[in-house]
Amino acid sequence: MIDLCLTHSTAPIGILINPKCSTFEDLMYYASENSFFDARYKWLIVDETEIINNLSVTVNTDRYLENFNSAEEENNVTDINMTIVQVLSAVNLSVDADITVSITKDSRRYELFEIFNFGKIRGGKFIIQKIGNWDEKKGLNISKVFKYYRRWDFQNMALKMIVAMNTLGKAFDPGMITNRVPAPGVAVITQTGAQVLEEVAALHNIRYNYTVVDRWVGDYKREHLYTVTNGLYFREHDITPVLRFLRNHFSRYDVLFPSVTLYETRYYYKIPSYGIGNFENQFLRPLSTAAWWCVVAIAILCGIVLMLSAIVERRPITIDFALFSVLALICQQSRKLTILVTGLSCLLIYNYYTSSVVSWLLNGPPPSINSLQELLESPLQPVFQDTGVSYSWLQLPDYYYNNKNTKAEDELKKRLLNMKKNGKNIFKSVNDGIDLVRQGGYVYHTDTNGANKRISETFTQRELCDLDSLESMPKYLLYPCVQKNSPYRQFYSWSLLRLKERGIIRCIQLRTWSQGLKCDGSSPRALALGGAAPAFILLAIGYVLGTIIMLLESLKWKHERARLKRIQRATLST
Repeated sequence: MIDLCLTHSTAPIGILINPKCSTFEDLMYYASENSFFDARYKWLIVDETEIINNLSVTVNTDRYLENFNSAEEENNVTDINMTIVQVLSAVNLSVDADITVSITKDSRRYELFEIFNFGKIRGGKFIIQKIGNWDEKKGLNISKVFKYYRRWDFQNMALKMIVAMNTLGKAFDPGMITNRVPAPGVAVITQTGAQVLEEVAALHNIRYNYTVVDRWVGDYKREHLYTVTNGLYFREHDITPVLRFLRNHFSRYDVLFPSVTLYETRYYYKIPSYGIGNFENQFLRPLSTAAWWCVVAIAILCGIVLMLSAIVERRPITIDFALFSVLALICQQSRKLTILVTGLSCLLIYNYYTSSVVSWLLNGPPPSINSLQELLESPLQPVFQDTGVSYSWLQLPDYYYNNKNTKAEDELKKRLLNMKKNGKNIFKSVNDGIDLVRQGGYVYHTDTNGANKRISETFTQRELCDLDSLESMPKYLLYPCVQKNSPYRQFYSWSLLRLKERGIIRCIQLRTWSQGLKCDGSSPRALALGGAAPAFILLAIGYVLGTIIMLLESLKWKHERARLKRIQRATLST
């Protein structure tokens, strides 16, 4: 029957109860076990017994109250039935509890007190404080101060925070993630989120006990508590600085609003200057298959035209005449007019070719890899940042940086796992990874903030023009997260909104984020001879073929001349 009455809907549920009820204590313990003492349930306990006892477990804080006379504000004695105090101090209350106790002072006046705990399971203090009264003449006089303003000071209570980072073998110190300059192995997103939560802790007298793991997203198995999401799901930890907004994980933990930082990852690489592929200059590629077939077709057409002209001129029709005439035309070995026309055409084509290449190199964007599939086909060796995000991505088969590239990411995962089996180190710190990119031959996957910081420290302007990147994960908002139905969800959301309104979150972001650098265009890419090789190879083949044809024509001419002389001698002798 109680379950039916306390079934939660969209609106809060109010419960009125008399502590003299024989099942009062059982009901309180049942409500505690089923998490009925949170903000969704509003309890009113009406005690009509007049008792005047100074209880040592009572804390009375009148400084938050409004419109009370001085005698009431100075009263530090709470008159509540000891049974109520004993029961409520033993159950699992937290800072979001909404329990009001009404004490009868006389037939015309009632005193109202709120009861809560900053966190029973975290060793918080049990609090009773006066929030107002009601009398027959003045009516209801209750504090209009927001609940969490009245519960501002957590009295140095400790909450358990879980973060994913690589300590690089060093003992963890909170300064690694809260200082202005993060320690090696700490992502900028972790630093930003931790600094925001530290601001909340400083305002409300909270301290954190940290747990360090190596992965953000886990498989939600009890034996795998080394991931952030598993720690929240099994209620081992209270809060984490940042997590992605993953829809299929909504039932496992709660997301706090507003967001505290952004996360974007990219593949950084040095633009290759060798080989022919999708990442090369399109003007430096050889002609397509269709273009070569067009050249053959034109050559055949020219041969047919020459044969027809020979028929019209009544010359002897031979295949070698047509064939060698076409070859001579191609290799610039025809008559003077043909040489002139062909030479002018070649000059115009060469000028158009070089001007296209130069204009493309100077004005257009540098040649780059346009998709993850092209990246996989390139000779670049992949390396990933050693963060919890990378570990989670490689471990979980359904976790992707970008759902549009699932097929390519699966192929990349297989390649990385094979490299790992062969003993290759596929994870590097930001500093080491960007240094590999600078050397060339590597593609490094990392977040943009860490990469931009390292690039600005080490790259020259010329190297910036040779650097390019491919988007992996688009910009995602990251949010602090707590346990599902956490008693601190409403409190932290309220606190974060206050920090955002005052510009504190924005100040922390500007302090931790790094700015991207771009090539200013002063160092254009030079035209590499290796890329332009097809054009020069064709020219060399033409020269060689033309020389061979010239020799063959010379030999044929000598042979014909010798044959004519023999015929003339034979004629004269007869």
